[in-house]
Amino acid sequence: MNSDAVISGVGMHPFGKHLGLSMKDMARVAVDAALADASIGVPDVQAVFFSNALAGLITGQECIRGEVTLYPLGLAGIPIHNVENACASGGNALHLAWMAVASGMYDTVLAVGVEKTNLEDRQRTFSAYAAGMDVEEGFATGDGAGQERSPFVDRQARLASTLFDERGVTLEGLARVASRSLEAARLNPFAHRRFGASPEDVLNARVVVEPLTSLMSSPISDGAAAVVVTSRPEVARSARAVPVLASRMATRPPKDQPDAPNAVEASTRLAYEQAGLGPEDMDLAEVHDASVAYELMAWTDTGLCAPGDEQRWAMEGVTDATGSMPVNRSGGLVGRGHALGASGLAQVHDVVQQLRGEAGDLQLADPQRALVQIGGGVVDWLTAASSVHILGKG
Repeated sequence: MNSDAVISGVGMHPFGKHLGLSMKDMARVAVDAALADASIGVPDVQAVFFSNALAGLITGQECIRGEVTLYPLGLAGIPIHNVENACASGGNALHLAWMAVASGMYDTVLAVGVEKTNLEDRQRTFSAYAAGMDVEEGFATGDGAGQERSPFVDRQARLASTLFDERGVTLEGLARVASRSLEAARLNPFAHRRFGASPEDVLNARVVVEPLTSLMSSPISDGAAAVVVTSRPEVARSARAVPVLASRMATRPPKDQPDAPNAVEASTRLAYEQAGLGPEDMDLAEVHDASVAYELMAWTDTGLCAPGDEQRWAMEGVTDATGSMPVNRSGGLVGRGHALGASGLAQVHDVVQQLRGEAGDLQLADPQRALVQIGGGVVDWLTAASSVHILGKG
């Protein structure tokens, strides 16, 4: 594999509720921004890895999603690979883009993630989310799941209760972390929720499923993000290039191996091994937080936090911008928003800005290495797939 594969350009369309915009509209903004950031044009792109999760159920565009979305941009005649892996779709697309360049098959490719989820008919949106689980098996949900809310909120609530019972986490701890993300999102021009919130605001918000309030879970977002991966020598040597130190994926362990690492643990361990680094070498992280319960679980699954220390980390601000391990400085999915097929690439967009020193009001003090993790889907209660990338400063 070519160790000179780097990220040379990133771009985003703001996440939010964009009822009047199409996937094509949002993709154009993200792709144009990424190509301009990389100082290249459409003719320089040799292949595209297009990420989307729900278009077939939301818009009816089940097949050739990437080809249809990108054709108006002039991205045609080249291979366009359609990638779908629930919330992990964007991370999966970047993993494949990295492999395509690292293998030497191409020297410049594009990973694009787009999601158009919001409709006037909210029930149609909520029911679409059920496709992210085994539709024959599923998991237990309460009344209204799939009609009034995403059924995954019910799972998030049960995971939160598990954290309370087994790890000593409190409702105040979850509210503290959600507030941190929402306050960061207030400073992020690409974020869905830009209003900020105190821990008290989070606790006083509408309860969706006990014990989670509406501000403890990510909103349903529309949006797009794009990333250029290249190995061109003159670009790889640039100070603005961000090396991909590791890129790994894993899925749920087999049913007969209950003690095997879960998808997040496995993908992270493989990434650390590939990069020759450990959690102690990370200066910041963007992790999956479809709810704050997911985030706290990701802290330990990625090795950043010791099991049992989650409540202390939450209350002492370890993951704050001024803490020793900043997490989800962008606002995360809770604050930036969650446009399923684009979220994994939006994480990378925000980390690249941090490593370049271009994050504006969100900028941390000279980070050198970052971990990016996102999971997707549920099989037999556990996360179905997870991608992890470790990025370094150019």
